[in-house]
Amino acid sequence: MNRNDDTVRVFVAIDLPEAAKETLRQAVADLQDNLQQGIHWVRPEGIHLTLKFLGDVSTARVGDIQAAMDKAAREFEPANFRLALSGLGVFPNPREPRVLWAGVSGDMEALEHLQGLTDGCLEDAGFARERRPFRPHLTLGRVRDQVAPEQRRRIGQAIQQATPPQRVEWQVGEVHLIRSTLTPGGAIYDSIGSASLKGKGGAA
Repeated sequence: MNRNDDTVRVFVAIDLPEAAKETLRQAVADLQDNLQQGIHWVRPEGIHLTLKFLGDVSTARVGDIQAAMDKAAREFEPANFRLALSGLGVFPNPREPRVLWAGVSGDMEALEHLQGLTDGCLEDAGFARERRPFRPHLTLGRVRDQVAPEQRRRIGQAIQQATPPQRVEWQVGEVHLIRSTLTPGGAIYDSIGSASLKGKGGAA
């Protein structure tokens, strides 16, 4: 659970269409057949493309976050862009995997511009700028800490040999403020705010 009623655990993200989530659901199911132990899998309905992780913040700051998102969306051009599912991989490397992910392709310049604007507007609102480089990905699962090195290598090899998910393309027209509620059964995600990408001209 979150720490108390005065804080929420949040991040800014791009949601995926149902077709992409269904494709990732099948990809996760296929991986689970081969990797039955040692991985905490993300619920497919909860998979998002994170632009900025904020962590636990005061509920009083949610309005400031929404205002920063709105500002970034107004300044963003073009008004929308397209992304697609693309391949599988791991962080930090196949020999010692910790995070299993699906990649994205498409208008990566627009995506990086949107992430930079979001980070900058949130910094203006008093939130620390992200120090790590932006590496867009869709987290599918996390390798548990107690997994032995040899098993980690087998997991990394299995991901490298796995069939990539079917290509699904979609148009990005808004970003969401996602609340993460931690439960014994895993995190539950819901959108508590959004901002439409209307560009500087204000037209959709």
